[in-house]
Amino acid sequence: MTSIFAAEPEDPVDRLLSDHPRDRAIAAGLGHLRAQQRPDGRIGDNSPVAVTALALLAHCAAGTTPDDPRHGPALVRALRWVMAQQDEVGYLGGRDGSRMYGHGIATLMLTQAMGTTRDDRLEQALAQAVRRAVAVTVAAAQVGKGAEHRGGWHYEPGSSSSDLSLSGWQLMSCHAAQQVGIAVPPAVIDAAVAYAARLTTDDGKVGYQQPGQDHVTLRGLALLAFALAGQEDSPRSRAVVKRMLAEPPQWQGEWFFYRCWYEACGLSRAAPAAWDQQRLAWERLLLQHQRGDGSWPAPPGSSEGQFAPYATAMAVLALTVERHVLPAYGR
Repeated sequence: MTSIFAAEPEDPVDRLLSDHPRDRAIAAGLGHLRAQQRPDGRIGDNSPVAVTALALLAHCAAGTTPDDPRHGPALVRALRWVMAQQDEVGYLGGRDGSRMYGHGIATLMLTQAMGTTRDDRLEQALAQAVRRAVAVTVAAAQVGKGAEHRGGWHYEPGSSSSDLSLSGWQLMSCHAAQQVGIAVPPAVIDAAVAYAARLTTDDGKVGYQQPGQDHVTLRGLALLAFALAGQEDSPRSRAVVKRMLAEPPQWQGEWFFYRCWYEACGLSRAAPAAWDQQRLAWERLLLQHQRGDGSWPAPPGSSEGQFAPYATAMAVLALTVERHVLPAYGR
């Protein structure tokens, strides 16, 4: 796709600040994401609310704000497009079919965009959108469910079942909302952490819907949930870390980029020494497989390519964890 942005000369300040190969990869990835933007602001054709929100989240994580003199206008268009997809009750996942996945991702992104602009009207719009979105998330958490599903979320706001993968986005968005001063009942977050704990065995296996399953892509999410509860040094957390380190990343497997970002978030938050070890392996893989246009392809065995440019946004998010910019990464 041809970029809608004119070619821009390299800023010498950017060159000084981006000397590390990781930083050059981040800059190239962000450039690719902006090149995919349509005139109306959206990015991607499959689940565009979720994908546009991930692209915006990647920019936030890299420190690019709506007030940026070069790239801010593109971000503002994308922000306004995402907010325009919110329905009358505050749900963000209905119009593009991304359901509660899109809702959680977009809610997380909007919370991270708050406080990044001097445009009072945009800031007020962001705050209002986040409050309405969080209300939907909280209401969905309070739907009556059986004991095995209690505390989690599933595909629709009214779902009576849950899964850990989808619940992770809601937990992250609720924690991020708290970090920017938007009230979330503590019981909602406590119940979500308890749900993650029930799906994690003493030997570090993490299940999708049933304990005893061993989903490599969900280990980082479980670890992050324990860290949010101050349980990063618990025996169960240490067991998850041990299992992670025993299976270093390889360029293959379903939901590779999902695993990559959550492992970066969970390990860097709960086990910094282990993250120092694992980070180098992830960075090596990501830098080795980045394309010349700044994008990342889906690795063998993954279907993540259907959500292009999802893979690129997630890769940038994983590479930017070291910058500790996002409020969601805070304690």
